[in-house]
Amino acid sequence: MISSNAPAAGEVLVVVARLDIYPEVTVSTAENKHADSINSQETKLRFLAGRRLLRGTLSGWLEIAPDEIPLIVGEGGKPSLSELADLHFSISHSGDLVMIAFASSPLGLDLESERSVDTVALARRFFSWQEASLVESDGTNERFFRLWTCREAAIKGDGRGMSALLETTRVLPGDEVPLRVVTGKEEWNTYPWKMDGGYHGALALRGKPSLISWCDLR
Repeated sequence: MISSNAPAAGEVLVVVARLDIYPEVTVSTAENKHADSINSQETKLRFLAGRRLLRGTLSGWLEIAPDEIPLIVGEGGKPSLSELADLHFSISHSGDLVMIAFASSPLGLDLESERSVDTVALARRFFSWQEASLVESDGTNERFFRLWTCREAAIKGDGRGMSALLETTRVLPGDEVPLRVVTGKEEWNTYPWKMDGGYHGALALRGKPSLISWCDLR
């Protein structure tokens, strides 16, 4: 069960659910219109699940009807609350899961389902040479997805989008958590983890949280 209050200063709440979460929650007209423009049925289901989970959670905290919550979308595609700068969130989805992290300060979240990919080729294309060397020497998918989710979480926390930051983002050397990720001139602390079912997650914050809480609605 989700807490009745939004996270306090320094705290982070991570919520995970399946794509059929909150079928009774109504999203906005603009979100329905955007969903209708998505060609992939799977992508459409994930988008709507993320918005239902977001609006359903915020509605309880703000005491506002879900479809009336004032969300705006930035140039990089990141949604935010237009009136509440002290409540931040980041949405991610993969496979049959959707996940949202909430905090009182900027943050980013990424969720990836581990799958069979050419990790060495992808690392050579998108990662720094130090990161690519780690992936190649490690020889497992786990190292690749750990680095990928940390990078993606930091990029989402920044908010300028993958196209603007992919080439300048890198995970700094070291295995101690939090892993440090640089996006342009910004540095983020990232907290990676692996979930059951082969899912990898990572949370990116500018500082270090006093508490990370977990709410599993599956």
